[in-house]
Amino acid sequence: MNTLTPESEDVIVKSYKKRKLSRLKDRRNKRKLKIFFARFRIIARLASYVFIIWVIFQISTLPFWYLNENIFASYPNKQLEFEGNNIISTKQIMKKLQEISLPDKPLYLIDTTSIEKKLEEMPPVKKVFIRRYWLPARLKIVIDERTPVLSIAPNHKVEPIAALTLDFYKVQILEKQYLPLPEGLKTYKIITYDDYSAWKPSLTSYLHNLAQYLENAAGDKLIYLDIRNPDDVYAQMKNVRLRIGGIKGREIFDRIQKVNSVIPEAMKIKNNINYIDLRWNNASIKLQKSE
Repeated sequence: MNTLTPESEDVIVKSYKKRKLSRLKDRRNKRKLKIFFARFRIIARLASYVFIIWVIFQISTLPFWYLNENIFASYPNKQLEFEGNNIISTKQIMKKLQEISLPDKPLYLIDTTSIEKKLEEMPPVKKVFIRRYWLPARLKIVIDERTPVLSIAPNHKVEPIAALTLDFYKVQILEKQYLPLPEGLKTYKIITYDDYSAWKPSLTSYLHNLAQYLENAAGDKLIYLDIRNPDDVYAQMKNVRLRIGGIKGREIFDRIQKVNSVIPEAMKIKNNINYIDLRWNNASIKLQKSE
């Protein structure tokens, strides 16, 4: 049986301690390395965050995010565009916009509500939509205009002095600065001495419906409706003139419907007709007086 001498036992113990110390050093080194990489990742992450924030800040403050301070001074310009304005001119829009002072901020921080409200103060404007474009900064102002339904004149020989719109039972008056209306906008010309600014929406709607009914019943274009005497109203169509009497009440529509019975005959002699009389039970043709 082999027995350990004190010398060999000492060698074994020293060897064990040496291996244990080596393992502890390796473990310590690995732990230090792990701590180093963990700290490096944290620092790198923080550095990347700082860098990204710096880049975003630098990009967000570049000049092309800003509108020119003189954007509303003249038109056309590269940063401003209008769309949908047919009744109001660009000159009228620019005059209104010059009352606005835009803040010295990037476009994405500017509240365009003030621009919308300012333009919506103009009678022809129903709604304003503003589109913001970036890189470079520019504005596109889209205008939704009201639709005129009646034109007002004191007599048939002069151009209209105003136009009336009717939206959701609300009447807007377009004065002379918005006239003449652009081609393609059909309105019915009303001859009157009345103060049209005092008209209620119900009267405007009634006259509009009456004009449409006249065209449908006669199969002809209405040139003007003369209501200077509300008890004796004339409607000048393209080919004939109609005398329809008072315009109060629903019975006027029944009287107008009678024009169908005389229109075929009237078209044969339209150059000799003074007017078609619709005031009574039976429609009749009134010829011009011979000289």
